[in-house]
Amino acid sequence: MTKKKRLPLGVSDYRTIVDKNFLYVDKTAYIEKLEEVASYAFLLRPRRFGKTLFTSTLEYYYCISHKDEFEYLFGNTYIGQNPTEDRSSYYVLKFDFTALRTDSEAELVRSFRESTLDSFEKFCDKYNLNPDYKKEGEPAEIFTNFMTKFSAQRDGKIFIIIDEYDHFANELLSFQTDLFSRLISKTGFVRKWYEAIKRQTANGLVQRFFATGVSPITLDSLTSGFNIATDLTRHYWFNESLGFTTQDVHWLIEKSLSKDLTGVKKEEIFGEMKRYYNGYLFNEDASERIFNSNMTLRYLAEYSVLNKPPRELLDTSIASDYSKMAKMFALKDKSSNYGVVEEILEGKPQYAAITPQFSLEKRFDKDDFRSLLFYLGYLTIGSFDGMRLDLVIPNYVVKELYFSYFEEMLREEYQYNLETTDYRDALWLIAKDGDNSELVACLETILSAMSNRDAIGMDEKRLQVICFAICMPAGYYVVESENEANKGYVDLQLMRQSGVNVNYYAMIEFKYLSKSDGTEANINKQLADAKGQLAKYSAAPKFKGMDNLKKWALVFVGDKCVRNVEV
Repeated sequence: MTKKKRLPLGVSDYRTIVDKNFLYVDKTAYIEKLEEVASYAFLLRPRRFGKTLFTSTLEYYYCISHKDEFEYLFGNTYIGQNPTEDRSSYYVLKFDFTALRTDSEAELVRSFRESTLDSFEKFCDKYNLNPDYKKEGEPAEIFTNFMTKFSAQRDGKIFIIIDEYDHFANELLSFQTDLFSRLISKTGFVRKWYEAIKRQTANGLVQRFFATGVSPITLDSLTSGFNIATDLTRHYWFNESLGFTTQDVHWLIEKSLSKDLTGVKKEEIFGEMKRYYNGYLFNEDASERIFNSNMTLRYLAEYSVLNKPPRELLDTSIASDYSKMAKMFALKDKSSNYGVVEEILEGKPQYAAITPQFSLEKRFDKDDFRSLLFYLGYLTIGSFDGMRLDLVIPNYVVKELYFSYFEEMLREEYQYNLETTDYRDALWLIAKDGDNSELVACLETILSAMSNRDAIGMDEKRLQVICFAICMPAGYYVVESENEANKGYVDLQLMRQSGVNVNYYAMIEFKYLSKSDGTEANINKQLADAKGQLAKYSAAPKFKGMDNLKKWALVFVGDKCVRNVEV
């Protein structure tokens, strides 16, 4: 058996990848493109998309202290074989704002100052500097004073790199919007700090700037003080700059997994990862859809050890990141935003002109919220008709996050007495015994908790969405809705989950009637329609030979399931 190369899961330092001979998906061609496009740039991507590793790559490429190691560090990369004139020619000053404390304004200012001072100390150690610079006062004053002291000691140019420029701002937006507004206002210390950077570009000391982040919520305010930067987030050239392409993933599979795997098996692995982690598109003219790099690496890392996929498709640390970002769903008009979320879950088209920058001082409408979801990675470009973009959920893992969030919304609003264990038990009963009674009971509990006002708007689609949300957490199935089968669309399917063996799969067709329409004749008609649809869908070739496929027609009247019939 050929020895497998190690995957750089969790490794965000470029030199470590080189020293340890980890597999590396070469993104260095984008260094060349970056120089062609902008000296000062922002590049936004969703969480865990390889942003930190890219900033580390930039640091090692441009840092003057690594000049003698250039061949060792980059000899096997695109940029090593096609170096630019600017290689190894900068003093790189790197800031990382992921660990700032946001409990209060005083605490944030203090931690911002401490983080800045820590970056200065590391900078001085790296370049053997000993400037006697100011360490107290406003962060902007400290920054300006440090630059003055540096220029007195060294005749050189500086490249500033900021990783997760918006991390602390996004934290504030989830629970302290007033504090956020004060800090990035014209008199806020953050705006002043960026203004100080701009002054150093004007005098020629800071000649390059690159910052990563997730959302453009702060770009409008920040770039008012630093309006020389170019936002490359939606630039055609940079669609594939972070994350993995299809070619990248095939290469990683080939290099990281056992050579004993057949080509068919490798295609199955690729297909599963494509369903779970692919789908992101950042420019409507680009054709290559991108995989989330961290999720892809985690999947392959577990597969390489256990020879099977991970039980949990979503890493808990990534789920936590997305959970924090979901708090931004309440930004500005919570009711309007929730309405958009429900539209997305119901499969309604989400047309939007993506907002390049946001300001909380201005109107924040549905278009802005859909754009925010795009930047966070909850939506991506589906299609473009020449005038407007249709945004869609990128993949199954993000869909799971949506439905988990939706179930939390329902629980918070209606206070029904159900837990995730209840859903898991209900799905276990289906998986083991082919019995859907507990699932139906869960649905009845939720419906009975909903007010008459909400019941008026209840229909099959909304019932389908609720059922989807409670089936997702169990983890026994891939839960699918509106999948095409025999020129129709199945309401809900419980199908094979990788690495999970169950006795039964399921196909469910929902019908819903209000109490006033729940006559016996109407019920029987709805039941007959549902049974006919199930018979048609299950005759599709992809279900051929599935003797363990349960097919249920469910007819609800108000908050009760009045027909639960297996076809």
